[in-house]
Amino acid sequence: MVADKEFDSVIKVSKVVEALKAGTLKFRHQDSVLVDELLALPRGVTGLLDISKLSPQALAFARVTALALTHFEQQSHEEQSVSALPLHDAQCALFQHYENLFKALTGVSSDSVTTPAEIKARMLERFRHRATSFIDDINVTVGELEQFYRENAISLFQAGKSLGGVKVVSGGQRTFGISAQTSTRIAGLYCDTQLIPDPIYPFLTGNLHLNALHLQLAIILFHILPLRPLVDARLSPPPILVFPSFEEGLEEKDAVTQAGIASLILKVVGPVCDAKLEHIEDLFEYARKHEQEFLDTITREKLFVPPGGDHTHIVPASVAADIYLKELQGIREQELLRKMEQLPRGVLVLNGILERLRPQYHLRENAEELDAQPILSQAAHWYYFERCAQAEARELVNEKVLTTGAFDVLRALQDDSLTWLGNVPVNGLVELRQRMEHAELREQLRKFTAQLGAAGPTELESVVREVRHGLDALIQRQQQAIRDIEDKYSTKMWAAGTGSIFGAGAGASMYFLPSLAAAAGISAPAASILAALAGGGLTAAKETVSKTVEKRRLKRSMLGMLATARHVSK
Repeated sequence: MVADKEFDSVIKVSKVVEALKAGTLKFRHQDSVLVDELLALPRGVTGLLDISKLSPQALAFARVTALALTHFEQQSHEEQSVSALPLHDAQCALFQHYENLFKALTGVSSDSVTTPAEIKARMLERFRHRATSFIDDINVTVGELEQFYRENAISLFQAGKSLGGVKVVSGGQRTFGISAQTSTRIAGLYCDTQLIPDPIYPFLTGNLHLNALHLQLAIILFHILPLRPLVDARLSPPPILVFPSFEEGLEEKDAVTQAGIASLILKVVGPVCDAKLEHIEDLFEYARKHEQEFLDTITREKLFVPPGGDHTHIVPASVAADIYLKELQGIREQELLRKMEQLPRGVLVLNGILERLRPQYHLRENAEELDAQPILSQAAHWYYFERCAQAEARELVNEKVLTTGAFDVLRALQDDSLTWLGNVPVNGLVELRQRMEHAELREQLRKFTAQLGAAGPTELESVVREVRHGLDALIQRQQQAIRDIEDKYSTKMWAAGTGSIFGAGAGASMYFLPSLAAAAGISAPAASILAALAGGGLTAAKETVSKTVEKRRLKRSMLGMLATARHVSK
């Protein structure tokens, strides 16, 4: 494995060196030292570059740049630039392009639509009555987005590499839906940065064989655009970073990627088959010639979970194949579906497993190149993540990024019993991140689960239980704090109500000077409070306002938002 990794690094470094010497790859001024180091590399007796003394920083720079270069070689011979917009500017621009594209598809802004059904209705209406302008608008916005990718794709990928802290990269799926959005919201309460493979980029760079492609594009935009406040806030570190991961182009033409996916499926499926299988072609041939034996093996080993399936309730592989085809209705092109329906059931099931494993390969590769911990949003994806790790004798945790304990907590937060955490609004999440409260919650949850690691290897169920207990305890503490505020002011309010020095009108005019109102964090709504205290005077007014401010601030804290989120879910 080490030799394979070293050879892969030599190939990637060579690609970058060749591009630098040819002048087809530009670089940032701050990377000039790394570039000089790469250009000075000697060659060994076989002609390969000798990277044995290459610094870790230069090697990391070369690997991540080579991945992007490989993709662009397949797509275009145009010159690509490593240097483009600064990170925050690029992310804001990307989401503005998303919004423009959504408007071109639907005719309205993303915050004007509430359901995918409404998106479909609006697009049909636009196509029926304004077909020409509909297509023109899409072509213009897509062209602008393509230009943005040409100028910024490589730098966005490299930016993900340069970030530190608790950093995760999402994957395991080939789209971005409500589960991915919920997972992002939840992980935002814990992680410093989430790296998200751009779900729109593949629509512009490959043939996805999708039915109603424009509708599916609009629905994905609908699910990712609500995350825009996390980008527009320009926080450091950024809560999310959307980057192009080049999957479609690499799968189509890059031999290393193709061999890597083939190797992964052989390692996962091959050992359970009663045959000597050295190549992926051998595996497909076995599935065809020994179909029933293959289907029985897949069922016994629980290797095929169809879309929408539950890995804890595995159905026979032949039944799963029917579910697989049914779930793809309306999503895949009809011609492709027709061909899939004609496949032998063994081959169809193997193809279904391959579709589960392809995203896992890219997730692993992105995690390695970006120095991030993989994270997934659905139980079935976690299931295959574990199967792949077992097949390749890999650890689930990237210890350079997360401790095992932190990973266990992060995964526990994705449990179905804690989906209420996704009720925290994105704007609220921005406020929490501005105050760095996610780091405080991370530390609190670590304390609640610390004893598990000390007792030996932990089960996910145990961690979920402790995390639930910890969140309950923290929320109860917040609720007690609200009661303490009530008690704190109740006595003062009674005392203040017995007399007054100033009338309510005077109190209001004095209190609501702009500077005082801003400092208190309260404005016009408090006027009604003061008006109701006509006999209570300025003292009562100040106590009421203070109480309101304290409660408001408490509810806008991490624990306050969590308490509200759980209440909403009930």
